[in-house]
Amino acid sequence: MENLNSLVLLISIYLAVQIIGLNVGLELTRQIEASVIPAAVENPESTSSSLQIFLYILLMTGLLLVFIRFKLGIIIQILLFLGIFGGIFIAFWSLFRDYAVILAVILTVLAIWRRKNILLMNFTLIWTIGGIGGYLGASLHFLPSLILLVILSAYDIVAVFWTKHMVTLAKESKDKLPLFFAIPVGKKILGLGTGDFAIPLVFSVSVLGDYGITHAFFTIVGGLIGLISLFFYTSGKKEIALPALPPVAVGLILGFLIGYVF
Repeated sequence: MENLNSLVLLISIYLAVQIIGLNVGLELTRQIEASVIPAAVENPESTSSSLQIFLYILLMTGLLLVFIRFKLGIIIQILLFLGIFGGIFIAFWSLFRDYAVILAVILTVLAIWRRKNILLMNFTLIWTIGGIGGYLGASLHFLPSLILLVILSAYDIVAVFWTKHMVTLAKESKDKLPLFFAIPVGKKILGLGTGDFAIPLVFSVSVLGDYGITHAFFTIVGGLIGLISLFFYTSGKKEIALPALPPVAVGLILGFLIGYVF
């Protein structure tokens, strides 16, 4: 089948993020419940926590666009280093503990230094998103995470089709900033933002925490079907900018509902 390798790579990245993130989320949920570490939000059960995280995402996106506009590369590099390092450190600390700081620093430096290496960039982002998404998922209960998923899906549509600032960010960061997973499809590259994997992970971790592994499994499979549908829709077209999160979100929600019924 044409583009089979690309599809396998996409599925592998999605599943790797989910597997790492779920394990990170399980460990961090225990740590949060034991008051060893704080949650990312003050009240994990409150729906207002969804808005809090959404506003934070808006702020960071706005700052990044401003820094790009005024060519403040050094500030961008510092923020990227801190963000990537933070995500990798959370994942390594949750799963391995020992040498987490050293390993996180090494991988972060390599990712920024060799950011044009697609394989290294994807590998780094898998761990980064696994850490950040796992932590946020452990910090939110089901309803706030569901609201966040819906809000960000709507925002993704607005950011791509209306304000188009997400398209601008994608173009400006191409080969410069490690902000997107890169999937070679024929002669083109399918770029998927880190949020397209992080937000589904947040949702699946919250489902795991509130409903258990069976519901989480159906949720993850539903999201994967949504992602595969997006892949087949875009692979036969020329360069096209589409919001990736909405179809994945629909799959996640349908998968959860199927799991809830069974």
